[in-house]
Formats: sequence, C-alpha cells, structure tokens
Amino acid sequence: MSKILNTQITGIFNRLEDQSLDIQMAAQCLIQAIGGEGTVYVKGYDDLKFYEFFITNSNEKLKSSDLLSSITMTEALDSTDRVFLFAPFYTDEVAQDVHTLINLDIDFVLICNKPKTEDFPDHLFHFVNLQTPRPIVYTEDYDKIITPHPMAFNYIYYEIYTQMIEMTRDLELNIND
Repeated sequence: MSKILNTQITGIFNRLEDQSLDIQMAAQCLIQAIGGEGTVYVKGYDDLKFYEFFITNSNEKLKSSDLLSSITMTEALDSTDRVFLFAPFYTDEVAQDVHTLINLDIDFVLICNKPKTEDFPDHLFHFVNLQTPRPIVYTEDYDKIITPHPMAFNYIYYEIYTQMIEMTRDLELNIND
C-alpha cells in the first residue's frame, strides 16, 4: 500500500506544481497586505481548520497574519487587508464567506477542491485547487481511504510561504539600496 500512497501523493503534488502560476499569484496577493501595512486574515474550515494556529503563530507563520474570527465584523476589513481561506471543499459556509468578500471588494485567496457547480466565481479571486476530491488508496476490501487534504494544503502553504519570504527579502533589499 505504501507504493500506491507514494504514487498517488506524487500525482497530487505534480498537479499542484502545474498550478505554480496560481500559487505565485496567491502569494503576491497576500504579500500586498504585508507591504501595505495591512493584515492577512486567515480562516480554515473543517479538516483544515487546525492550520489557522500554525499560519498565525508558528515559527513559519505569515507575517502580519491574524485570525479572521478576531474581528467582529467583516466590514472592519479595509483595502490594505487580505483574506486567506482554505477548506477541503467549497461548502455553503465557504461560499457565504466568498460572496461576502466579493461584495465588500476585498482581495482574497481561496484554496479548496474546485466544485463541479457552474456558479463558482473563481475569476473574482485568487484560487488554488487543492486537487484532493476523493480518497486515493484502495484497501484489500476495495474501499478507498486517505483523503490527503492536509498534505496537499501543507505543500501549497509552503509554496506560498517560500515565495513570500523571497518577495519580502527582495523588497527589503530594494529599500536598503
């Protein structure tokens, strides 16, 4: 089973690598809050909610980040802020937050599995497809197990984090020149 898991995870990482431009655009969107003295507000949903603490408090946190739940009203966001949403799936709760942010004209990044619905407004924000819509490993009973949302999200997060570190260092070099 470990060979199957390895092959499937490699396939997911390759599909994520194919979105490198989308990931770069997401990083650029989020860094605008750091460079513009804004805040990156973070909100995770369902099985990815536990990443909120990591992104806002770990040694490899996003600079200028805070939990979206730390502000009492979404209207408290301003044009210098960015919002970073991540979920396994595009649920009704995610859709409600997306529509609120679009109506408020706030720039944001959404990472989740792309829904099959036709009214998904991914052209209005920075979107990265998580690429983990179903379990990936068959058992001896022909059940499928392991839906690797956390591994895929972790990969995307570190891609964004790495690019943001590079961009902020480049900005610091330009300021000091």
